[in-house]
Amino acid sequence: MPVPGPLNRAGKAQLRKSLTLSQRESFASALMTGSFDQYVNAFAVFLGATSVQIGWLTALPQLLGGLFQLIAVWFGQWVHRHRLIFISAAVQSMALVLVALLAIPNLFDKPISTLLLALALYHTCANLILPHWRAWMGQLVPDAMRGRFFGRRSRIAMLTSFLAFLGGGLLLTGSQSLGLTWLGFSALFSVAAFGRGASTVLLAKMHDSHEQPTLGERHSLAQSLRHLYQLWDDREFRRFSLFMAGMQCFVALSGPFFAIYMLRDLQFTYTQFTLSTGSSILVQFLMLPFWGKVCDRKGNRYVMAICASIIPALPVLWLFSDNYLYLISVQAMGGLAWSGFTLASSNYLYDQKPRHLHFASYSALHSSVGALAVCLGALAGGYIIHWLPADFSLAGIRVHIARPIAVIFILSSLMRLLIVLWYIPGAPELRVTERGRVRDLMIRVARFTPISGVVFDVVNRRRNDTD
Repeated sequence: MPVPGPLNRAGKAQLRKSLTLSQRESFASALMTGSFDQYVNAFAVFLGATSVQIGWLTALPQLLGGLFQLIAVWFGQWVHRHRLIFISAAVQSMALVLVALLAIPNLFDKPISTLLLALALYHTCANLILPHWRAWMGQLVPDAMRGRFFGRRSRIAMLTSFLAFLGGGLLLTGSQSLGLTWLGFSALFSVAAFGRGASTVLLAKMHDSHEQPTLGERHSLAQSLRHLYQLWDDREFRRFSLFMAGMQCFVALSGPFFAIYMLRDLQFTYTQFTLSTGSSILVQFLMLPFWGKVCDRKGNRYVMAICASIIPALPVLWLFSDNYLYLISVQAMGGLAWSGFTLASSNYLYDQKPRHLHFASYSALHSSVGALAVCLGALAGGYIIHWLPADFSLAGIRVHIARPIAVIFILSSLMRLLIVLWYIPGAPELRVTERGRVRDLMIRVARFTPISGVVFDVVNRRRNDTD
């Protein structure tokens, strides 16, 4: 992407307006993130979803989202990225309105099926937006102010997301005490729809100087997919992507079902559910600067190895005690591990990228492989819980399983450990000095996830990697 030249007075005014609108948009989109993503599985539990249905609610949207990220860059050749971004955001807001209406009793005959459709639409739009938003921001924000701009934007998004999440827990607890839980969910998701609606308006008002490629410069879908397939020939990239996909698969084996475990098995109130999950999220936010410094000094592989040694133990630790304070400490430990692992693995992928390749294509293939793994893991978890008998005989010994969900917690821990032992000992340490310091990278909250808490998007400093 060519670096824009000096701006005239009108261009500077236009730039200032767009940057101001982008800061406001971070508040609006974070309002959506904090009040929706982490409560979807709790809502499904409220609707009476089975473990199999919970698995599908995680699996299918993730799979569709991953597939659409593969074609997002190609699709942007035919639809201007600015138009594609705000139209996708508008469709997302309509999907959120649909979810808010789902909370109203007896309004839909098949609420779980409708929720699945709405989530598929929501995640598809999110993945259409992501690569183009990154490229747009990389072109829009001048190098001299990137750190200041994204630092402020990140703080706004993180604080708003977290406060919206905590407010959602209080809203649900209050509505539950009045016997109007459905109204609490409807109001909460209406806030999310309002946030995305406001975000859409702000995105539409921002300026984008991107020029569409000419007809002769455009690639066919087959050419784009062939290019992505060729990236898979890179052995180190392939091994790392399979490692991350394996981790995501075995995290998804148990992750989506923690809402069932907390709300049904442990009988958590919505306040307890929110504080438990929020403790993990808060620790992730607080620990990011620390892990950034460690990555700078010791390297990304070092941090991945430390955090990956903790992550396998997390699910099985939930089975040692039902004490609430103990489970809060387990969640906090998870936040500590996931913040370092997410930051180090994101930057590790960036450091692996060959110079001649655009990061968008590289990242899209990596994300899509992970999405397929999440799909398989979530479905497997749901069906294992569903099929596992409460009583069975093993070598003549009668076995009773009080909580079938505990089996996938143990299985998830074991499989995570195996995938870590397969990859981490032989993973190369990559020290790419041109990247700059990890703690100076611009991080934004991409979304909350029922699998591992917060998903961050690293907005790279170097303009030629934002394509």
